Amino acid sequence: MMSSGIDVTHKHALLSLVLQNDGGKGGGWLADRKGWDVTSDVPICEWEGVTCGGDQENGPRGPIKELRLPNAGLSGTIPTDLGLLADLEHLSLSGNMLRGSIPRELSDMKRLVTLDLTGCFLTGTLPQSFASTSLTNLLLANNAISGRFFHEIDSPHLHSIREIRMENNLLTGTIHGPALSKMTELVSLSLSDNDLSGLIPGGALGSLPALRYLYLDSNNLVGPLPSQLATQAGGASILELWVQDNALSGTVPASYTKFDEMHDFYIDGNKLTGDVPQELCGPEINADFFANVPTNAERDYCDSIACPAGTVALEGMYPCSRCPGGEVARIKNRYIGQTGECSDYTERDVLRIFHSATTKDGPWSGIDDWGDESRPVCNMTGITCDAHGRVTSISLKNRGLVGHIPGEVGALTFLESMDVSDNRLMGHIPSDLRWTSITQLDVSGNRMRGLIPPLLCLVEELNGNGRDGAFSCDRIACPPGTYNSLGYHAVDGGEACRPCYDETTPFIGQKTCGRPHRPLLGFDWKNAQIAGERLGVSAKICVGIIFSVLLILTILCCMLSRSKKLWRKTYEVWALDEGDTSVIRPGEKEKTYEYSDKGKNEGGDDHNEKYSFSCQYSRKDTGFRDGAVSNGDDTDAENNYHERDGENYDHNKDKDGYMSPATACGLRSATDLISHHQQISFNRREKLSRVVWT
Repeated sequence: MMSSGIDVTHKHALLSLVLQNDGGKGGGWLADRKGWDVTSDVPICEWEGVTCGGDQENGPRGPIKELRLPNAGLSGTIPTDLGLLADLEHLSLSGNMLRGSIPRELSDMKRLVTLDLTGCFLTGTLPQSFASTSLTNLLLANNAISGRFFHEIDSPHLHSIREIRMENNLLTGTIHGPALSKMTELVSLSLSDNDLSGLIPGGALGSLPALRYLYLDSNNLVGPLPSQLATQAGGASILELWVQDNALSGTVPASYTKFDEMHDFYIDGNKLTGDVPQELCGPEINADFFANVPTNAERDYCDSIACPAGTVALEGMYPCSRCPGGEVARIKNRYIGQTGECSDYTERDVLRIFHSATTKDGPWSGIDDWGDESRPVCNMTGITCDAHGRVTSISLKNRGLVGHIPGEVGALTFLESMDVSDNRLMGHIPSDLRWTSITQLDVSGNRMRGLIPPLLCLVEELNGNGRDGAFSCDRIACPPGTYNSLGYHAVDGGEACRPCYDETTPFIGQKTCGRPHRPLLGFDWKNAQIAGERLGVSAKICVGIIFSVLLILTILCCMLSRSKKLWRKTYEVWALDEGDTSVIRPGEKEKTYEYSDKGKNEGGDDHNEKYSFSCQYSRKDTGFRDGAVSNGDDTDAENNYHERDGENYDHNKDKDGYMSPATACGLRSATDLISHHQQISFNRREKLSRVVWT
């Protein structure tokens, strides 16, 4: 006998988890689990891992509330039939060898509070339909889930989420601030070890009053540590903040000294400079990490957070080793929390690293001397030096570079100009370039992503920045989704970056869009060439096709213009008083017209109201097409009128207090449309605000 609230459907939904194994027999899994058998007489509520509602001992059992089978040796995919367990509140299948994506049907469990699929082998994206559930704990760590974090999920139910664990996945894009700002109950957010980029949304995170644990380490985040974390509601209550191993720049905000209860603070492996505020340093900070360090060791406890500039450490924290070379070494190793070894690169070392990082798809085009160790640096193709033999310029435009610009270029202290445009470079612009003497930078026409490093945008005179008192990242490269002919906004009246209307490009510094929004007669040879490459035809063939289409369109326009009176005519209604008739005259443009209604209402008070409408006719095989009259709240429901050839239709018929569009516009046949004058009159309608007929 089934328990109350449980039927055969629920039993099959549970068994679908295991019957997909061993040819539908479940293999040995069933033999080791109580109740998990098609022929079993054991009540479902007594099956291993199943918990039902109701009084467990004395009363009838309620519906299934929990299904917990962690590390149970399950394999296969997550069956969609689990969505039939509508009353389920807790689902834990962590540590099993599940594959495939998270089925959308799981979101049918509207009462689901905890979803734990940690440590499976899941792929795909998080279904948008999860926005309709009341999840409190979303635990999806250690999978291969891809996509962007909560960009497509936006729901008032987000406020109930308290814990999100999605570390060690394949998430990309930016951290979506608008969605985060709605998670007002969020206590813990873990997005470590993904491929996230962009800025840390400090405004959204700082507004979360319950936030205590924030893990964003091992991503590609750039920009500063947001001071808003400690200056907005609840931010000063953060206990653990992990942001190590990113590309963050700037200094540690002084406002972080408000984190008086914080015990974990990891910032090593970034591009941070300056000193750690002394108020943050103490024996309790990162104490778990240093549990085995003798208490009498010589430390100032700030190195428990990050080694100072001019020093390095394996983990970027105590114990720190000083780099040899005094002040010169401090300049070359200027970041706090630096991991690995001390940097002591020569210019040849830097160029060697640059060459290695940009030959991922074979040698450059037309250059073969960068690998010649016997050739002087200043004699290498594309290199310009000053009188002292120091590298001042790198010019490698359209040389077939594939790879990324390494951060080590920041060690070229005297570098003033770098042109690597029109290649196939990926990755991000390294913020280390700000340590050079650079004033000209061109990275346009590549496949680089992400934000322009904010501190690089503030470099004086870089591409003219600051010359007019203003600084803009567009001076360096057009942001994603925009373009112009240069790929950046040149100073002194240069062309601004324009949005791509038809196809958003994810790359920075683009000179064209995938499908650029241009006038019909405009032509872009490069876009034609790109289109040809996609279709496998030459640019010349593309050009021929384009001009052939334009010629045909021109001929059609000429033919249509000769019959324009039969095709389309717009009439104009002049303002008039109540009771008058109006003359509709042929108008030259399509627009909305108004008429006034003056007189006295039923109470005797004066009224002077204006109403607007548009009349337009397009000749089609079915005669007059749909018309709609809208009232003031833009509701069109049940106010449509139809006419087809061969059917009689009463144009003067009123419906629900509205006049039909045909009556309002005075149009009764195609003959009326080509008349030079047409007489109509309007009767006042209290709710009428717009008459639209198309």
